[in-house]
Amino acid sequence: MKHILPISFLISIVLFACSKDDKAKGPSNEEILTKKIADIIPQKYLDTLKILGLDVHQGVTPPNVEGTYSIAPNKLDTSNVPNDVPGTYFSNATVTFSAQSASDFSIKLTGKNFVSYADTSIATAISGSGNNFTVYGKVKSVNGTHSAIFALIFTGTKEGANLKNVRVGIINVDNSKGGTGVFINEGLGRIAFDEDHISEKAAEKTGERAASGRTLGFIQ
Repeated sequence: MKHILPISFLISIVLFACSKDDKAKGPSNEEILTKKIADIIPQKYLDTLKILGLDVHQGVTPPNVEGTYSIAPNKLDTSNVPNDVPGTYFSNATVTFSAQSASDFSIKLTGKNFVSYADTSIATAISGSGNNFTVYGKVKSVNGTHSAIFALIFTGTKEGANLKNVRVGIINVDNSKGGTGVFINEGLGRIAFDEDHISEKAAEKTGERAASGRTLGFIQ
């Protein structure tokens, strides 16, 4: 006697097999990137920077941006820090991107005169497509016995050897280690930009403090 299996049973077998195949493939590129970004900056703080005017370039095919670039003149665009004045100039700065990976969207970020006088990312990711990119970095900034964790985000367009229309967003994401009175408070952020809109590729060198000592992460 022949046994005819119900169609619903056959469909369930197929769906179960597909589900197992999907799990075996692991997370998608989009899922990997989304998790990396969430580990760097909480969504509420990323939303704050977007409200302040930071354009985030999404996608999993960013251009290669390895190199050292000069951000000068470094000019304030928008801010939610009390008493900030748009148009204020901050220290000229440099950023070095290295060890960029197309497989897990990691990238190393080393900055001079952004959050403080020397910034090295403890977690970093890159997104984008075509020539547009966004680099997300988590940076621990220390001044004496004071420290804070900042998100430091660069967004722009790769153009030849240089970067174009670079905007830099910084926001304090963890002020629990005594940063009050030295660094801008948790949840406060600034958006700055390269005033001439071209960030030239340069030789990596030690950044210098501006005479005023102004960096984006400090209160004064």
